Parts: sequence; structure tokens; C-alpha cells
Amino acid sequence: MTNKPPLFLDFHGRFIDALGIQMYQKPTAAIAELIANAWDADASTVNVTLPTALAPGSEIVIADNGRGMSLAECQEHYLKVGRNRREGGTDTSAQGRPVLGRKGIGKFAGFGIAKKIVVDTTSKETGERTVFELELDRLRSGEFIESGRHPIDVLHAEGPDETRKSSHGTAVHLGSLTLGRAQNPQGFAERMARRFMLAASAQSFQVAVNGIALATIDVTRDVEFDFPSAYKTDERPPGLLRIENGEGVEKVGEDEIRWRVRFRKEPIGDEEFRGVSIFCGIKVAQTPFFFELSGGLPGQHGQQYLFGHVKADFIDRLGDDIITTERQRINWEHAGAHPLLEWGQTKLRELLGLWKGRRAEKRNQEIDEKISPFASRLNKLQSSERRTVTSAIRKIASISTLEDDEFDDLTSAILTAWEQGRLRDLIGKIATLQDAAPGIILSVMGEAQILTALHVAEVIRTKLDLVRGLRRRVEARELETAIRDYIAEHPWLINPQFEFYKKEVTLRKLLQEVAISIKLDDHPDFAKRVDLLIAHGDHLMLMEFMRPGIKIDRDHINRFEQYMDELRARLRASTGSQFRRVTGTIVADRLEKSPGNREALQRLESSEMYALEWEMLLADSERGYQEYFEIMVERTPDDPRVRELESAGERPAALTEGAVATQNSIAIKEQE
Repeated sequence: MTNKPPLFLDFHGRFIDALGIQMYQKPTAAIAELIANAWDADASTVNVTLPTALAPGSEIVIADNGRGMSLAECQEHYLKVGRNRREGGTDTSAQGRPVLGRKGIGKFAGFGIAKKIVVDTTSKETGERTVFELELDRLRSGEFIESGRHPIDVLHAEGPDETRKSSHGTAVHLGSLTLGRAQNPQGFAERMARRFMLAASAQSFQVAVNGIALATIDVTRDVEFDFPSAYKTDERPPGLLRIENGEGVEKVGEDEIRWRVRFRKEPIGDEEFRGVSIFCGIKVAQTPFFFELSGGLPGQHGQQYLFGHVKADFIDRLGDDIITTERQRINWEHAGAHPLLEWGQTKLRELLGLWKGRRAEKRNQEIDEKISPFASRLNKLQSSERRTVTSAIRKIASISTLEDDEFDDLTSAILTAWEQGRLRDLIGKIATLQDAAPGIILSVMGEAQILTALHVAEVIRTKLDLVRGLRRRVEARELETAIRDYIAEHPWLINPQFEFYKKEVTLRKLLQEVAISIKLDDHPDFAKRVDLLIAHGDHLMLMEFMRPGIKIDRDHINRFEQYMDELRARLRASTGSQFRRVTGTIVADRLEKSPGNREALQRLESSEMYALEWEMLLADSERGYQEYFEIMVERTPDDPRVRELESAGERPAALTEGAVATQNSIAIKEQE
């Protein structure tokens, strides 16, 4: 068509800034409106294409195979702002679908996330193809403030053509995007799936986002309880007429509704998905909410696990339009909506109460399995004590907000506290309660935290005393081979950072080969050294403990450096080696302090190789453990047990029982 026909935008007493564009700033809300238009156009497929990244030319495309529009329909239907498509007495599309559109402004929802809309439509009836453009900045300009008809840019227009009829449909291109970030297709598809009831109509209306079909998205995974199917016989409410396809059918006034409410095993992380959605037809009319219920509910914490839907088509058939423009909420102040609101409040109270009971029941059924790891400890208690502790644990288990790992931690803390004679009164009180009061639980959790800090502080104090004991023996020149061997088995003694390092034994043969290749053992000072290899992740650390009385000089440094270079070279040559970082430390009684030796030590350190005196090594370790201990004390500054432990640590001669036992084991090793 050589001469492009004109198109005009007609304002029916409204202006562009009164269209509620700001309500569509969420991509899901904006694109949902355009998908709804495809439904009303009797489309069977809709493909949404999201850009993988945002760039100046990025666009979002919503393409459907609906009946499309002729040039006249573009003018009379699409470009008449505020046109109520239900005027004329019909609420259905040409193929009998219930029409979703009502206000005549959803077509501009794209302006919530874009500044330019290009509509490319081909009519099923005539084969006409029309492409026109709308720009937000222009629509907001003074040109469109005046009433009357305003020309729209027609980019392409082709007249009737029989051959084009089969290509009918509409593609809406959203350009000049105002999004803050690109959308993840999978997450976007999941959010969109929750806005449309697609399961029942998947064959006649299939929507995909970047190839991800919404009908294939399982929004019900990890469901623990599914109502109304989960009702027990004596729980079924009298108003429930029947259950069909997992949905309950009930009457609200004279109108029939369908509902389904489910609880997940774990809390729903995204608050946007918690609650019950109201649907009219296939589209959401009220995004998830809790029927305006407030606090004081039975099983109130169950709201974190709850999601569901209600199909209430009658809401969309009321004389007044009570669904907001962006179809995210219903005007619940309207008299026609009151019965559904009251029904929902009653239903949620009932289901949250059932959930609370089910969670406690299920938790109690699982308690025997959960308690089995502690069975040996429980069996050591007197029968009356065992009953008290078990009862307290079961009370803890009934708290719906506790996750499994929290329950395990509290159970362990309770048993430890009872075994050590701590918290007995509090645990006994819990055992006698009808319900475990939150305040009591907070007391247990707080005390458990103190006990944890106390336990850690005791462990650190034991290790600190051991390090101090070793340091004293080094100073007294008592550090013999047995003690060195013990350090090799317990590397944390020489540095707290080695707590998670393990002795590496698979490379012992390689170490021997390296030592032989450079004739390390031929040197008398290295002949009786103790090798230690420890590893964590991709870090391998070699430590060389020299014989007592040895002073590290330039020759020792050169030989150790050669030893390390050869080890590193062989590990690099081994394709199966997991170690990317290899460091080394040589430890002796003394270091030669000559300037030349100090220069050599600095070069050594630049290659992550170190030479240390025993006194320096253990002093650093002692300082590290002391800092850890002070942190534990700061966490529980007012607890007398921790303060007593702190005071005991200030007395040099005082060792904990664990420290004494370990020192004795070292002495036995030396005697052997």
C-alpha cells in the first residue's frame, strides 16, 4: 500500500498520566496484561521473549497467534483509550472465552517498563497487516493534552490478502526499556505461572517465556499438606460440597467457588508467593494475601509455609468493577466482596489451626527417629530423669517454627545441660508445660548459647594450656622426638589456623624420594629431623622439625630451599596433584642472626618458605588461642562459669582436666 492510511489516538475524557502506568512497573504485572489481551484475542499460543542483557537496543516481545486486528479494528478497538470491551452485553470472546479485559487501558501496561511500544498485527479476517508505534514521551507531550484526535505513527500497512490470513496474530515490541536489570527467564516464568490458572486450559492457551512453557512449571513442589484432600474424615467442614481435581467446591452466598490451599515443608522464601490468590477466569484478580487477617491466629507461623488459590468468577460479574486496574487486588470494602472475605478469614483460621496440629503430630512421629542418635545418652539416665528429659524434648519438637537443625542443636544442648547438672530446673519446667511457651524456649536457647560458648572456651583454654606447657618444655630443652611426633598428629598446637588441616600421608614416598635425590639425609643435622606434611583443600604445608640444639644457618636454609624446590617441581609435574599452593617451614631451637642469614631468610619468605625458632612459633600460637578465648568470654560477659574459667586461666599452674590428661599422654609417649 503506497499511501499509508492515518491512525488516530482517541482519548475518552482521560489523559495518558491518568492511565495508571505507574502500577505496571513490575515486569510481571505489565506483561501479564499483554498476555491477557492475547487470551481475549482467542490466541492458543503466546511467546514472551526477554533479553538476556540490557542494552540500548534491547526489547521484550510478546507474540501471539490470536485473531489479530484489521486497520479499522486498530482504530476502533486498540486506540480508543478507556473502551470497555464488555459493552454491548457480551462477556465472551469470539470463541466463547470469558473476556478478561474491561477497562480498556491494559494495552498501555507496557509503558510501565518501556518508553516505546510497537504493535505488529495481522488480521485473521482480512489478512491486513498493520504496524504502528506509540512513544511515551510524545504521548505525554503538549500535543496530546488537548482533546480531539491525534495522529499515530504508522510504520507499515498492507491491505487485505488471503495468503496472509494464516499468519494472523499480534506481536507487541517493548523498546527503550526502563528496567533496572535483565530478568531471569526461569524466575520470571515461575512468577508468571502464578498469575494464570493454566493447568486446566494448557491445551487451548499455552504461554512460554524464552521457550519455558508455563504449564510445565511445578509451583507445588515440596508440599507437605494439601487441602482439601488432606482433610481427615472428622475434619471435613460441612460447607465443602465436593473435591474435584484437588480443589474444594463450596458456596459463598449464592455463588460457587473453588479453592485449594497447600503448605510447604519449608518456609516460602519469597514473600510475594505466600498467601492465597483470587482468580477470575484464568487470571489473577488479587495477588497472594491472607484475607486481611492480623495477629493472634492459631498456627500463625504457618503463613510462612502457605500458598493457594480461590477461583471466584462471580467477583468479575458484579455490577461494579471492583478489581483494580493492574489486576493485583480487589476492593474488599465493596459489599459484593464481603462474603468472600469473611469466608477466606474463616477458612484460613481453620487451616492454620490444622497445620499447627499436623506439624506437631508429624514432629512427634519423627521424634523417635530424631532422638535415636541420643539413645545411648538417654539410657544412661535414671528412668525418672529419662522421662523428664524426653518430655522436654517432645515439647521442643511441637514448636512449629523450629527447623530440623535447630531442633537437633537444642536437643543436644538439653542433654548436655542435664548431664552436667546445668539447667535441670528449667528443663523440668519445660517437661511439665502443656505447651512450650516461647519465653521458656528463648531461655533454653540463650542458655544453650552460653553453654556452647562455655564449651568452646573450655576447649580453647585446654589447647592454650597445652601450648604454654609445650613452650615451657622447649625453654627447658625437653622437646624430644615423642613430643615432636605428637605435634605431627596435632598440628593445631603450633597454630590455631591449622585446626582443619589433616596429616597428609599419601605423599610420604614422594618426600623420601625427594630427600634421597638431593642427599638431604647425608647432612648430620637433617638425618634425624621430623617431617610433617599437613593439607587443607589445595594447600599443602611441609614442616621440618630439627633436632634439639640445632641452630639454623645459611647452609640449612639452602638445603631446605632445595628440598622445597624439588618437591614443588615434582608436584607440578604430577597431573593428578590437587595441591596448587605448597608452602614450607623449618623449625629449630635457634636462628643464626648474621646479616647474611637475615637476607637469606627474607628471600625465603618471599617464596612462602619460613625459618622459625620454637619459641617464636609457640608464642604466636599462644597469642592466637588467647585471642580466641577472649572472644568467647566477650560473648557471655556476665556468666559466672565463663568468668571462673577466665580466672583459672590467669593462674599459670592451673590446667584443665583435659590438658592434664593430654600432657600425661605426651609423657607416656616419651617413656615409650
